[in-house]
Amino acid sequence: MRRLIGGLFAAFALLTGATIYISHRSWDGLVDRRYSETAANEFAGREAEARMGFTAVLTDRYLAGENRFRAVLSTSAGPLRGARVTLDAMRIDGPRNDRSFPLREEAPGAYAADVLLPLPGRWIFSLSVDADPLHARRRWTAEAKPSDEAGILRGVLGGREVLLSITPWPPRAMRELDFTATLPGYAGKAPPYVDLSMAGMEMGRNRVDLSRGEDGRYRGTGVFVRCPGGRRDWEATVTAPGAGKAVFHLAVAD
Repeated sequence: MRRLIGGLFAAFALLTGATIYISHRSWDGLVDRRYSETAANEFAGREAEARMGFTAVLTDRYLAGENRFRAVLSTSAGPLRGARVTLDAMRIDGPRNDRSFPLREEAPGAYAADVLLPLPGRWIFSLSVDADPLHARRRWTAEAKPSDEAGILRGVLGGREVLLSITPWPPRAMRELDFTATLPGYAGKAPPYVDLSMAGMEMGRNRVDLSRGEDGRYRGTGVFVRCPGGRRDWEATVTAPGAGKAVFHLAVAD
């Protein structure tokens, strides 16, 4: 019995010693080796922004679904013109829904883009502004709130606003969904329909036939198939025969 207990203690001591030795050899410490360089670059960038009087006024409210993001940028010399501006949106639960949006200058110093946040919850945003010699960055987190507006996509068809509603939202692949199209002023004899497709990829015909309800809206059911390549970006094209088409961009949740 004593030999057994002694052997167990010896094995435990050997295992403990080996663990300490391996940890000592492989541990790099708590400090990132590049911390000083990263911090120096960050401080230098902030100092350059301060010297130029850089300011940024950003959209601060978000919903799950389509959002209109706007950044108004200026320096002490006035509106910041001709900059390259990009917004990155990232989920804290992993990179599956991460996406990047280039912003277009729609007025002097005002940059905007339609930003699709397919899921409610916490998002991390990063705004990059490049206008030599200015290289500015802004990072923040925000909550995308669920909303009755989520799943309502807006477009233009025949000079009129057209709405396409998809429920439940966010849409998921291989699940039946309800499509509702609101087409003010459309009086065509043939009912409209929705084609589901992916830009640059042949997914086969996937059409949602719509029928008119008593409220004047057109409804139908359809399914987004799962892309073998893992893509989740889709286009839903509403066609009103004789009146034109409206293309909506969206992302499925899985």
